[in-house]
Amino acid sequence: MTDWSQLKHAYGSAQDIPALFSRLEAEPTRELWSDLWSRLCHQGSTYSASFAALAWLTDVASQRGQNRDDALLLAGAIVAGADEKTLAPYADKIEPLRLLANDRIREPANPDVYVYLLQAAMAFDGVPVWSECLEGLAEEEYEASCPECEMGVFIVIGEAGYFSAVGDYEPGDPAGIPLRPALPDDLDGPARQLYGAAYEAGAERVAVGLTHLFGSATCAECGSEFSVAEQVADQY
Repeated sequence: MTDWSQLKHAYGSAQDIPALFSRLEAEPTRELWSDLWSRLCHQGSTYSASFAALAWLTDVASQRGQNRDDALLLAGAIVAGADEKTLAPYADKIEPLRLLANDRIREPANPDVYVYLLQAAMAFDGVPVWSECLEGLAEEEYEASCPECEMGVFIVIGEAGYFSAVGDYEPGDPAGIPLRPALPDDLDGPARQLYGAAYEAGAERVAVGLTHLFGSATCAECGSEFSVAEQVADQY
């Protein structure tokens, strides 16, 4: 049995965590999930109680109730927020979450939630960068720098279009230079895994966004073409 009184979360002793678990099981609400998240993964920070909670989150994620996605997202954020040394003792707890997440991302989901489920899957797979920065697909914009002239470049991926822009760009401004999406058959590694899952889940908007994220952009300042993913990764 876990002695929660000996563990810490963002606000001190974790002795209140079991009661919060019970309340969530009885009546899951956004407010209660927010309370749990703020204790266990406050602004991306993790604590001793965060890792002790992985077992409960796994149990919730294994059930097909409304808490399933919330459990996967919180567990993914906890894992993404820790380094390999910290995570090593919890490998046996992360593996079932990895299996659950990789099954989940092949099923339909709200597009905005789906992006974060992909991030969680990347966290459990131990993939750096994409376990944290896929959220740009939900926000429909990334900031990058041209590798040649170092000009700041906005990468827009979403309803406003698929293009790059420089200068004082603001959402809603006229489109800049179109992005060049990657061909699905040319994707490999995590990019191929993410695209394949999104395609299988019927998350067309996300799948299209991924081909642009792993495609190329042109800098309007100097005309250089560069890999969007590589420059996005440099910001993290």
